[in-house]
Amino acid sequence: MRYLPYYKEFFGQRLIIFLLLLCLSSFGGFAATFNGYRSVVAVLCGVVLFIVLEYIAHRYLLHQFPRLLPAAYQGHVAHHQYPQDIKYLFGPVRYDVIAYIVIFGITYLITGNNLNLAFSVVFGSTLYQIYYQWKHYVSHRPIKPWTPWGRHVKKWHLLHHHMDENAFFGVSNSFVDILMGTNKPQNAKYSSQEKKQM
Repeated sequence: MRYLPYYKEFFGQRLIIFLLLLCLSSFGGFAATFNGYRSVVAVLCGVVLFIVLEYIAHRYLLHQFPRLLPAAYQGHVAHHQYPQDIKYLFGPVRYDVIAYIVIFGITYLITGNNLNLAFSVVFGSTLYQIYYQWKHYVSHRPIKPWTPWGRHVKKWHLLHHHMDENAFFGVSNSFVDILMGTNKPQNAKYSSQEKKQM
């Protein structure tokens, strides 16, 4: 019951409502056109796609190339300045609407107009994005994650905010940071001894 206000706050956000509706509708498309293991593999591809897009968007669009999406960049700057402020924790729905239209359209075209695979990829991506949004929300709220993985993810994101905003870009996981070498502080203000301890 202690966390009930946080659940209400999280599930009351427009972006989360949109993602839940999209997740349910894409699941409906996935289920109605189910094609065995191919559908399941496509859902997993949607998860991997979101993990990669999460890293690319956060590192490049929101930090390194602000001119590509200036409004999104400004919102992200505000999020870094006021990390606990709920109005900066969730991006505008319009970016997700556009992104999912593109994801669905490209998947539909490259799979030879296969509706099931397009629905499956969108379902996997939205399902994972809800998880991502929850992990981001928990990172900025006084919520103690129950699992070691949850505590790791929260700590990882807070390192990005409080240690070095040029590293630790993964919000829902640290895998892509490890692959890309952004899993250690990049900022010169840290000594090599401090870097070894992290």
